[in-house]
Amino acid sequence: MYSARFTAVFATLVSLALAAPAAAEMTISAGSVAEATFGETAPTEPRKTEPEKEWQLTPRLRLQYDVAALDGPNGLIGTGNLEGIRRARVGVDLKMPHGFAARLDTELATDPITLADAYVQWSNSRFKVVLGQQKAQLPLDEDTATLNTSFLERAAFVSAFGYSRRTGISGHFISGDFGVSGGIYTDPLILLNDVATNSNSVDVRAHWSPRFATATMHFGAAYHWRDLNDIGNTPIRYRSRPALRITDTQYIGTPALSVEKEQRFGLEAAAVRGRLHVASEVHWLKAQRDGLHDPIFFGAYAEVGVFLTKDSRPLKGGVFGAIKPRNPVGGGGIGALQFNLRYDFLDLNSSAVIGGVQNAYLASLIWTPAENFRLMGQYSSLNYSDADIPASGRRAYGVNKFAVRGQISF
Repeated sequence: MYSARFTAVFATLVSLALAAPAAAEMTISAGSVAEATFGETAPTEPRKTEPEKEWQLTPRLRLQYDVAALDGPNGLIGTGNLEGIRRARVGVDLKMPHGFAARLDTELATDPITLADAYVQWSNSRFKVVLGQQKAQLPLDEDTATLNTSFLERAAFVSAFGYSRRTGISGHFISGDFGVSGGIYTDPLILLNDVATNSNSVDVRAHWSPRFATATMHFGAAYHWRDLNDIGNTPIRYRSRPALRITDTQYIGTPALSVEKEQRFGLEAAAVRGRLHVASEVHWLKAQRDGLHDPIFFGAYAEVGVFLTKDSRPLKGGVFGAIKPRNPVGGGGIGALQFNLRYDFLDLNSSAVIGGVQNAYLASLIWTPAENFRLMGQYSSLNYSDADIPASGRRAYGVNKFAVRGQISF
């Protein structure tokens, strides 16, 4: 049943992938926005226009479908076959004169439908200012777009520590190999209609990306401070899924904690040389509580990847970029083929707070036949101790996962 459904979804994705490049190149002039549709561009008379005065509207689509099998010891809940839409985003990019731009992305796979990016920005060659819901100086693994990650999901600490998009204003500066950004934020837009969600945060991230001989390097650091305000009146939990988002089961997690403020620190490093890439991050979260022990949680990962084809993983501006196969399918080649290994560690134990420890070993194989399409396969071996969910009374056990993802974007 699952293989038949995935085959049908895969065939649909391939068909869309063949049509996507043409749609992605659609440019709509300011005088014809009202007459244009996603299927065609309204005809206009050629006219002489300064490039910086051009208006451009570009549709965006991101669709990811996952099929997985999760296996664990007898008596463990959440195991079995799973499938579902991981992401279904539809949006637009709007380019405006004088360095202004805007983006609106809606996530259709959630209930209710939510906004991903929703912001306006101004930028020039060195500076950028962004206002709205955006990525808040996130770790390297999270700041890299979901279309370009080397595994189906980010490192466990990303979700456990609550890294996400937030609403606010940020400034970004880039000079040569160096970049720094910072912002002031509150909660996501979907929560702002609730008077009890009034947290605020200050987030800063800096990176240096020099080149040494034939290698591109990356070093980064980040600091995040957040006052939960009224959100702190509701106890929160720090927990993580088993390297799979389409399940709601979270085998490790802290008990409910009354937290007033959070501090997060992170260090990151990466390098690309030809077909090879390496990346690693370490992050700490300190949960500050009134009159109680302040637990400190820790997460880290290290990964290495290599292309089996003559391709390379882009690393620029503090993030990994999209894979553009040298010899795509349809252009006389087989696309890009990449193999990756990762160790993913998460420790949610701190003194009297017991949330569990994860040691995970992951391997992925990614085929990118063309820039706008990917097929990913991943095996994960996750070992837990002090797990929140027991297996026949045991809180130390292992879980194995195999998953496949089909992905299309433009």
